[in-house]
Amino acid sequence: MKKINLPNIPILTDTVPNELYDSLLRESHEVFDKENLSFSTELAGHIKKEYFLKENIRVMKNYIHSLSKKLASTMDKSDIRYYGNDFSLEELWVNFQKKHEFNPLHVHGGVFSFVIFMKIPYDLHDEEKLFNSESLHVSKLEFYYTNVLGRIVNFDLNINKSDEKTILFFPSKLNHIVYPFFTKDDYRITISGNVYGK
Repeated sequence: MKKINLPNIPILTDTVPNELYDSLLRESHEVFDKENLSFSTELAGHIKKEYFLKENIRVMKNYIHSLSKKLASTMDKSDIRYYGNDFSLEELWVNFQKKHEFNPLHVHGGVFSFVIFMKIPYDLHDEEKLFNSESLHVSKLEFYYTNVLGRIVNFDLNINKSDEKTILFFPSKLNHIVYPFFTKDDYRITISGNVYGK
């Protein structure tokens, strides 16, 4: 017996190179509490401290371009014609998320988006112990989409300290939500960005 998998769009993951990670972390600390770089009014999140990153758009250009090409190669050709066959990182920001803050269900602008887990302050096991539930969403990143039968399904990712330096790269119109964490007072630092076709 054979199994035939119907085509679908994957989410790419990678480990961000050390020099890029260090550059992103440095600029993130530099922009912290700079109100002129606040990005929170432009975003869906219930997160108070979100800041635009200018310097690293140039630094991340080649790396993000290579991920865009890889993900584009998995997409339907009509999608690529619609968005263009070349890509540019146009928006880059950092999220300093405190416990109880969250990102509601949302999509992004552009063709592709990403999240980089810079600092994760909690242990997932400690988070899950707080709740006695069959369906644990605490501190997770969850994607929502329709499957080939048209049913809305979810796919959640357990985010833990071991995910620091990991990038998730996905189509920008893929619905996703970031649930709050509860056990630590430190910030969960993530960096996100939007890639546009040109």
